[in-house]
Amino acid sequence: MQKVTYKYKSIATSLRPVEFDLMPVIPITVSFKKKKMNVEALIDSGAVRCFCPSEIGRNLGIPLIQCPRGNLLGLGGDIETRIHKIQIILEYGKYKFPANVDFGEFRFHGFSFILGQQDFFNNVNVNFERRKERVVLYIPESC
Repeated sequence: MQKVTYKYKSIATSLRPVEFDLMPVIPITVSFKKKKMNVEALIDSGAVRCFCPSEIGRNLGIPLIQCPRGNLLGLGGDIETRIHKIQIILEYGKYKFPANVDFGEFRFHGFSFILGQQDFFNNVNVNFERRKERVVLYIPESC
């Protein structure tokens, strides 16, 4: 297993009043066919699946209208999504794995992608070290 450590990032968690908190946000690259995009992703152990705004899918050239429909339930309510498989790349191309991602009309602040249980936690062991303000990923050599 390869050990990779990231510092937590300060993210606005409330707009009224403005409040910030440290969160496990990491840089990743997402790709589909020959298109790639660098994004900031929140590692969310409470999220069942990986998801992001539809705009990312469109920028990658994914024909979202033709993708299977999905539905995510959460604090923001019930959001219709389109599901498509993409490649998630960590550490500047060193580690790659496929992930089924829900694309929908999401609004995030300070990051643009959610890494959830299915496909991310199934491929990477995650150790949240909040008191040390870091998250440690243990990535199998097979990635």
